[in-house]
Amino acid sequence: MIGGLLAVVAGIVSMSTKTPLIAHLTGIELVSGSILLPLGALGVVGGLLALYGGLYGKPTYTMIGGLVGLLAPCGLSLLAVVGGALMRK
Repeated sequence: MIGGLLAVVAGIVSMSTKTPLIAHLTGIELVSGSILLPLGALGVVGGLLALYGGLYGKPTYTMIGGLVGLLAPCGLSLLAVVGGALMRK
């Protein structure tokens, strides 16, 4: 659930500032520009999907949402993938 929340935040930051969240946190900018608008939208959708899967106990949705959330770009959405894998066990 934390990974989904972070993917939503990263997607919103990417869409609003056209700079990834990781660039704001570390100062290292790998991707910038207008491509971050659609990637941010995909990050928000993936984060919401991961949150839905976490809240309603659907590990497949959590893992897929975490993978889609990686497009934000936000490496911390891997937490949703790990959480979904742990939910399956």
